[in-house]
Amino acid sequence: MRAGVPTGDDTDHNMAQAAGAGTRHWMATKTTAKDTTDFVAPEELSFDLSNPRFAGEERFATEEDIVRYLTQHVDGDELLQSILSAGYLDFEPLIVQREGRIVLEGNRRLAALRLLGDESLRRKLRVSLPEVDHPKAPPSRVRVKWVDDRTDARASIGFKHINGPFKWDALAKARFAAEWFESGGNIATIGRTLGDSHNTVRRLVNGWYALKQASEDGFDREDRSKPRFAFSHLYSALTRASVREFLGLTPEDLSAPPRPNPVPPENRKELQTLMSWLYGQERRGEPTLIQSQNPNLNQLSDVLGNAEARQMLLAKRDLQAAFERVEPPSSRLSDALMKAARQCEDAMAVSGAYDGDPTLYRVATNMNETTHGLVVVMRAKTRQKDG
Repeated sequence: MRAGVPTGDDTDHNMAQAAGAGTRHWMATKTTAKDTTDFVAPEELSFDLSNPRFAGEERFATEEDIVRYLTQHVDGDELLQSILSAGYLDFEPLIVQREGRIVLEGNRRLAALRLLGDESLRRKLRVSLPEVDHPKAPPSRVRVKWVDDRTDARASIGFKHINGPFKWDALAKARFAAEWFESGGNIATIGRTLGDSHNTVRRLVNGWYALKQASEDGFDREDRSKPRFAFSHLYSALTRASVREFLGLTPEDLSAPPRPNPVPPENRKELQTLMSWLYGQERRGEPTLIQSQNPNLNQLSDVLGNAEARQMLLAKRDLQAAFERVEPPSSRLSDALMKAARQCEDAMAVSGAYDGDPTLYRVATNMNETTHGLVVVMRAKTRQKDG
């Protein structure tokens, strides 16, 4: 049957039971302003628009937009099913900033509870609840831990989402580290807290600043060629000497603090070009050049380090053609031979399926002649080298 959402006294009983002995008598306890934990109705809490999970998202005009995003992108259906099937398990409180009642940690849980408790919101967002036999009721109030500001919550949030079971992607991680750094955090301290070397954190923050600068100048992350935004393309590219020179940046100095708007004004056009190469801008008819970080990012770096190849790339937007100006002919020969050998072996494996097609026979004959000519050339080169 389709799950309904029970209401009534079983809601609070279910939550108190899951919360453990230390919180079973919360309804009889009056909290004061100095208490660090409390129980609050989900509808009285606000989502965190600055949550690193929303890094780069600019489309959240309302909290409904946030609920829609969290439901669609971060396993919202699974969480809804879990709460309906097993009840709301209060293993840890939501971390909430007192001012504004902003949920700094637990936005995904808050979104699920809002959906479970508000049928009109479900209709508006066109969300159907999972089908569950004997669904459990959502809590009318949830346990929260109050903090005065983001600084008080950073260590626990950072560990959970970067080293714990609910990891952020690289972009969210970079935003979190950048905001901590901007509020006075030391890169080395941030790195130790997040379980990363300070060099890694520095590179993430540098990448975040470059992305923000590019976005302010017109790069549209939502107009990329691929569904997933591979932030590692950018922060990895910024470590390459040829890319940095193309952008007018000095050689990488891992002892220097990151700074906003890292690309000088006279090279902002080059930054837009690089972002288009890395990710594409589909509405402008500019597909990405990076199908995979290896080998394409390495190829791009090599091309930018060669003046002739770089000009060809700028003129024709063809990474492979430009890379041929850089790659030694011996490497191209080796790659072509190995690829041809694999394809010939594949063809031989299914040769029993040949049905007498004369066109295929001529193709095989031409390949035989080409191979013979290649062997003659290579034999002569070998004899010349040995003699």
